[in-house]
Parts: sequence; C-alpha cells; structure tokens
Amino acid sequence: MKKLIYFSLSILSLTFGSCKDFEEININPNNPAIVPPEMLLPPIISGAVSTMTASGGSRAGQFVQHIAYLGGTSEEDGRYNLTGASFREEWNGAMRLIKDVNQLGLLAQQNQMPHYEAVSLICKVYILSIMSDAYGDIPYNEAGKGDVAGLEFPHYQAQREVYGLMLADLEQANQLLKNADPSLTVNRDILYNGNIHAWRKFANSLKVRILMRQSQKGDVSAAISAIFNNPSEYPIFEKVEDQATLVYNNNANLYQWFILNPPSDGSGVNFDGNDRVSEAMVNMLQNVADPRLKIYVAPTKNSFNAHRNNPAASYIYRGQQVGLSSLEQSALYEQRGLNKDDFSVLGKRIRKENRAFLFSYSELLLLKAEAIVRNMGVEGDAATVYLAGVAASLAKWPQVGQVSNEETPYISSTEATIFLARTDMALQEETALKQIAQQQWIDAFLNGYEAWASWRRTGYPQLKPGPSVLAPIPVRYVYSDNEQNNPNLIKWVNETMGGTMPTHNTKVWFQP
Repeated sequence: MKKLIYFSLSILSLTFGSCKDFEEININPNNPAIVPPEMLLPPIISGAVSTMTASGGSRAGQFVQHIAYLGGTSEEDGRYNLTGASFREEWNGAMRLIKDVNQLGLLAQQNQMPHYEAVSLICKVYILSIMSDAYGDIPYNEAGKGDVAGLEFPHYQAQREVYGLMLADLEQANQLLKNADPSLTVNRDILYNGNIHAWRKFANSLKVRILMRQSQKGDVSAAISAIFNNPSEYPIFEKVEDQATLVYNNNANLYQWFILNPPSDGSGVNFDGNDRVSEAMVNMLQNVADPRLKIYVAPTKNSFNAHRNNPAASYIYRGQQVGLSSLEQSALYEQRGLNKDDFSVLGKRIRKENRAFLFSYSELLLLKAEAIVRNMGVEGDAATVYLAGVAASLAKWPQVGQVSNEETPYISSTEATIFLARTDMALQEETALKQIAQQQWIDAFLNGYEAWASWRRTGYPQLKPGPSVLAPIPVRYVYSDNEQNNPNLIKWVNETMGGTMPTHNTKVWFQP
C-alpha cells in the first residue's frame, strides 16, 4: 500500500512539474502578455495626428473657410445643418485612442520609464486639447477608461478645469524629461526619432498654445513670460526643424483628402472633386502677392487648359464662396458667366504632401508676437518676432530635392525675401493683433482645428457666412449622438447648462 501511495505521489509530482515546464515552453515570444510601451507609440502618434486631420477639411477647415464645398452632397456641412450624427467618429476615434495613451502611461510608470510617461502625458494633452477646443466640456480624468469597472460612463469636467489639468500634465512632462537621463531614447518614435529634448520642446510649446487660448478669460502673463523668458527651464521650438511635424512613410495613413494618384491630364491636382479653396483664402493671399498662393492653391481648370494650349495665357486663381446652396451655386455661375471649373482646387504641392503639421514654429512665434503686443512681460520686439513667424511659415515649403517649381511648387529664399520686405507686411501698431491672427489663420491651412480655434478666440480674419445658411458660423462641435446617451453627460448638461444640450452655436468657455 505504501508503495502504491508513493508511486501515485510521484506521478502527481511529475504531472504538475510537466505542466509547469510545458507552460514555460509554450509562451509565444511574438505575442507577449504585456506590450512594451514602445510598441504602443507609433499608432498613438499617428492616431493623434489623425484626430487633427480628420476634420481639417470637411468640417473645422470648412467652418473657418479654408475650404469651400460646392453645393450638393456637402451642402449640409457647408450650410451648417448639423446634428450629433455629424460628429460621431470625431468623438469616438479620439476617445478610443486615449485608452491606448492611458495604457502607455501605466506601463511607463510600472517599468520606471519616465521618458515614456512624459510622452504619454504630452500625447494625452494634445489629443484632448483638440477635443476640448472643439466640444467644450469633456471627460479628462476619466477619458479612455471605459474598460474600468464603474467608469463605463466617464464624468464630465468644465473646459476651464480641463485647461488647468492639461497645463499641470505638461508641467509634469517637462519635469520628467528635465530630470531624465539624457542618454535615454524613445524607441519607435515616428515624430522625433527618440529625441527626448525635442519632446520637451513640444510640451512647453504646447503649453504656450493652451495658455494663450485661455488668455481672454484670465491673466496668463506670468506663466507666458516664464516660458518665453527662461529657455533653460522651459525649452521651446527654436527653429523650423524643431516643430512637431509627422512625416508619413507609407501610403495608408496619408492625408485622406490631400493625397491622390497623379491625374492623367498632368495637372497634379483633382479638378473633379467637390472641394475648392475658399474665396477668403485666395483673396487674402492674392492681395499681397503671397508666395504661399501657389503652394495652397491650383489655377482653375479652365485657365490650366488655356495655358496648356497657349503658354501666353495666364493662370487664374479664383476662390469659391462658402455656404452656397445648389441653387445659389447655379445662379452664381449664370450671373458671372462661370462654371465649376472656374474655381481653384487645392494645389499640387498640397496634393503630394506627406507631412502633417501638429504645431508649427511659425505658430509659436506668432503667439510670442501677440504676447509682446499685449504687454505680457515677454522679452523681444513684436515687429521682428512677427516677421520671423511669417518667414517660418514660408520656410515650411522648401524645394524638394532638385524638382522644379513647376512640378512641385516651393518658396525660394528670393521669393521669401521680397515678400517679407513689402511695406504692407510690416507689423503696424494699430492693426497688430489683426495681422498676427490672420497670419496664424494662413499658416494653419493644413490644420483646420487650430485655425478655427484661433479664429474663435481672436475674431480674425473677419469671415462672412453664406447668403442663406441655416445658422451662424459654428463655434462648437455637437456631442456625438451616441455620447448624448451617456447618463453623466445628461447629468452634466442638466446641472451646468440649464438642461439644454449645447448646439454648434453655443460658445465654448475660452471664447470672449
């Protein structure tokens, strides 16, 4: 009997031991239980950029009149007939992405990787700053935590509070990177190639944007001057190469409404699409012979064909009036003796573009010029900083290799020098804030969200809606229809907004 028991125990020991060995052997190294932080980073960065570009043309870019759409299939957006269904994916996509950002931060903390924790904070602020600027009050502390028990429906926070939380997170990121071992690198970093000092510059520059965004609602002078006047504690962009620019390396994630295969007519643009460059943009560029015209705008199809048949025929650039109904569009054609091919589409340089500008050096300089003009204690000469900001915007469009200006338009140093020397480009004391805001609007041509937010804050440029639009120019995105079923949003609206769900004409907090 004892022998039988001993034999049985031996079998059990071997069995359990074998199971343990089998589990160790059977671990798939290509499918780890815990994803290294660096593996999350590329989709987070590209997703953050997609948050910005998603409505760059179709909505935010259209509201702020970078782009105009012909009447017809896009008539509802252009004439502001908007509902929660209009903004469904803009909301859902960003909030899904924040879940991954939260995971990146958690893994970084667990593995004592302060540089990845800082990057997660910067990405969180970038994504949710876009969301807050568009929607106003949003969940911040509980955003992206729907998989946590009890947080399936995140609680909302006032935009004013969200701004404070974003600034605190950026300050934490700045300190984490300041104190991090300088030899550390961020692997699989498709934005800054692992350079943690570059990420620190991005964090502090983003802090300037957020501070200036709320500057109509409180005195931010001390915080702004502390950043601009103390570069050792708050390093920021110092040149065009520092700016946050994502260069795409494949054809799957390129700008959805810029990139297209070269057309057979040799124009390099999409004459047959439904989008046109707005009258406001074309006129502003043409009025001062701005060399960015040939970057942003293509000649009309009819003038392109005329020039091809007769090189002496001049190219014509003509913007499209915004917000026209199909009937008004037809009436305009008849009245002016024109057709849809007499209005300019996006230029061929834009159509070939493989870069997304998250935050440009030009924007930072223009915000600095504004801070100087508004006596916020920032050192420097406003007129000089302003022209440097415009120069940085022009410098975004250098020659591509040895490709000709005709094939891929660029702005030469000679063109930039001539343009910046124009007397009407100099900053004038009586119109300084207007000029600065207009240059921000022009520079942000590929970033409709930022141009729209700047316009809502400053009121410039002065935009006119279409002749018979259904509402004033939108100043807010509408909470998506599925999010409007969130009981915590309903509770928030009842407690803070008088029980009325905000519409696209309800101002967000930062607006004066």
